[in-house]
Amino acid sequence: MSSQAAAKVVVKSTTKVSLNDRFTNMLKNKLPPAVNVRATMQQQHASTARNRRLAQQMENRPSVQAALQNKQAKV
Repeated sequence: MSSQAAAKVVVKSTTKVSLNDRFTNMLKNKLPPAVNVRATMQQQHASTARNRRLAQQMENRPSVQAALQNKQAKV
């Protein structure tokens, strides 16, 4: 049984482009994402302003003020 030679399997290529060439072309053709820096900064500024307003609203809530006063009294 060990004297039998293993049969060599030959698979014909279905394409003439190698995987390396295919992926290289994909990377070359990939466009960088368009980033608008000004829009990003405006969005960040708007979210910061929203966070400040939210923090101010939280400070004005009676439950938060009571919790802060209890914390200060314990210290």
